[in-house]
Amino acid sequence: MGDEAEKTSKFYVVDKVTSEKVTKSERLEEIRQTILTNMKTFHPESKEYISTAAPRSMDSEGKLGKVKSRVSTRVTCAPERYHSKLCIECSDRPGLLVEIVRVLKDLSLNVVSAEVDTIGDKASDIIYVTHRGEPLSPSMEQLVINSLSYYLSLSEEESY
Repeated sequence: MGDEAEKTSKFYVVDKVTSEKVTKSERLEEIRQTILTNMKTFHPESKEYISTAAPRSMDSEGKLGKVKSRVSTRVTCAPERYHSKLCIECSDRPGLLVEIVRVLKDLSLNVVSAEVDTIGDKASDIIYVTHRGEPLSPSMEQLVINSLSYYLSLSEEESY
């Protein structure tokens, strides 16, 4: 049998009234922020783990305002034997991964695999890519870094 020590659980957030799975990114973000706020309030020991989550203010109608992100965008790229390792750190937001993949697709890159991690407001992604089956050339690395840095920094101002 497999290793029983490491178990994972999958769960979905469902609407209380309809019992349907919540899929709208705005509603999921509102729920996430509520959880983070409650964790900080009722479990002060958790503050150090979720301190990167930026607080969001509500307007007079109860709608969430823009996130004031503390995470700066950083993109690095390093060639490896069969592919290039692309490391991306930026503010997490709905649609971030789709946006990253769109930029990579526009540059004709093939995504070999990806490791996606989010802690609080910070997304840390490692994406292994190739261009025409090879690791990226130095000039292609710079193009990828510049493109992702540009588009991700634009989206930080426009997100939410």
